[in-house]
Amino acid sequence: MPTLEQRIEELNRQFGFRENPEDFNFELNPERIAYKNEALRTKNRDLYASYLADNYPRQLEKEMADFDAKANRLIQVTKDEAEQLFADQKINLLKSDISFKDPDAIFQMKKVNEEDLNWHLEGHETDLLNGNSRPYEALDGKSNIWLLKD
Repeated sequence: MPTLEQRIEELNRQFGFRENPEDFNFELNPERIAYKNEALRTKNRDLYASYLADNYPRQLEKEMADFDAKANRLIQVTKDEAEQLFADQKINLLKSDISFKDPDAIFQMKKVNEEDLNWHLEGHETDLLNGNSRPYEALDGKSNIWLLKD
């Protein structure tokens, strides 16, 4: 598993946000997304709060409320538990914060109409942030998965 610093370096190689910060607003900033992912998984609220205070002070209060809401819903489950949950809730789409292939990705569970599924998945293989995937793709090669429960 990469460290936060390694993940940020890799994302910067892909996106160049350090060289061109003006190209990345708050919502799409890969560094912010990596910090939030790390802080959520490690339950390190201060890590994210201090990042926001240094980089996005105007968004701090609202974003920390979102962080707290997600932190209270974040669970890590085994592959078998996830498969059962997806079957029980008829989940056919997952939205991840970072690449769905990354073992640290945090997923939101979605139900979409089958006829809309391909539209949601268009180009998803190469999405490094905020990507969609089918549940079986997200579980491929993983023994555990991070989920935001409803």
